[in-house]
Amino acid sequence: MDSKPSVAIIGAGLAGLTCGTALKGMVERLKIFEKSIFPGGRISRFRAGEYEFNHGAQYFTVNHPLFWNIVSAWQSEGIVRPWDGWIVELQKGQIINSDMVTQRFIGVPRMQTIVESLARHCDLSTSTNISELEHQESGGWRLFNERGDYQGAFDIVIIATAAQQVAELCGSVPAIGKAADNVDMTVCWSAMFAFDRPLNLPYDAAFVLDSPLSWISRYQLAAGDAGAGTDCWVLHASPEWSQQYAASFRGRVMNAMLHAFWEAVDLDEQKPASTSVHCWKHALPINPISEDSLFDDAKAIGACGDWCTSPRIEGAVLSGFSMADRVMKYIRKNHA
Repeated sequence: MDSKPSVAIIGAGLAGLTCGTALKGMVERLKIFEKSIFPGGRISRFRAGEYEFNHGAQYFTVNHPLFWNIVSAWQSEGIVRPWDGWIVELQKGQIINSDMVTQRFIGVPRMQTIVESLARHCDLSTSTNISELEHQESGGWRLFNERGDYQGAFDIVIIATAAQQVAELCGSVPAIGKAADNVDMTVCWSAMFAFDRPLNLPYDAAFVLDSPLSWISRYQLAAGDAGAGTDCWVLHASPEWSQQYAASFRGRVMNAMLHAFWEAVDLDEQKPASTSVHCWKHALPINPISEDSLFDDAKAIGACGDWCTSPRIEGAVLSGFSMADRVMKYIRKNHA
């Protein structure tokens, strides 16, 4: 077989977009399907009227040499920069520890800029929820959305989503489906509040102890953005609290998290100008697998994501590159 194969990637988070970008030029046709209205996964932005928030990951760190090279390229492009925000540990309003050592980075002007930059180089179909894969006896896969509409046939399929969706789509591929099904994911309630009056908190973010909250972070709107100058905060509830209230009404969750916020920062309550909540049903992997990615040569299907390596932005990117490397080796073996 001497023709280049076609590849479908399901999921336009960092793992899927990294994989897709790395494979460009190696394949005849590559298409990425994303169920949301825009790419990003856990670094997508949340819009609430005139306000927007990084409601998933607010920053990332770098450890692996390959990721250092990637981040350096991103810095040259102007889409990331070091973040010198002051991060503390809070316990009942008291600062008990201050982290001034770890180097952190943020997207410019927002975290989603990173995936938007990658997506510009890919054929991306948003608002398309692939819910069924049909393997062909002659090889390749047929894709269908949740309404049963046919979305095309591809020689190779990569699933770059949360582990649960990988397990659902890979029922006919036990080597991948069972590994993904064994990964447990945390639930995380995220709340976004905007205040007309500055709260005058001295820190930019905090890990919160002895509270329903685990993390709070000020979201700095870019100059010129609607709402710039407003004091905006993103709150993440702890995994335990989030699981306990996973099925609760949004209003109840929002009020409880706002109350916990005032208690954590030890301020008198004031009414927010904007309130929103979002539930990340598959927030972080508790027990990632020991491989960077998974690929079944017999059926030409693979899976990647931060649930394969580590629950971090770096983990997602490295998993995407690992997946691309496996696909390239498969192509050289079967399509050369």
